[in-house]
Amino acid sequence: MVVRKDGELPDGRTFAGPAELRAILLSRAGEFRRCFAEKLLVYALGRGLEYYDACAVERIASATEAAGDRFSAVVEQIVTSPAFRERES
Repeated sequence: MVVRKDGELPDGRTFAGPAELRAILLSRAGEFRRCFAEKLLVYALGRGLEYYDACAVERIASATEAAGDRFSAVVEQIVTSPAFRERES
C-alpha cells in the first residue's frame, strides 16, 4: 500500500488532501489564528512587526476567536487597532 502525501508541514507532519490539512490546522487553532493575525497586520501596516505590536496581535486574535473566527472580524480588529489608525503614511 502506498501512502499518498500531498504536503508536509515544517514540523514534519504530512497530510493527504485538504481534509487532513484542515484537521491539523483545527488542532492548532490558536497558533493559526495568531499567525494569520500577524501576517494580515504586517500587510495592513506596510511594515514588519515590532515587539510593541504583540499586544495588538493578541487582541486581534482573541477578538477573532470570540467572533467565531470570521475573516471580517480579523479585518475589523485590524482597522480599528491603534497600530493601524496611528501609523504614518
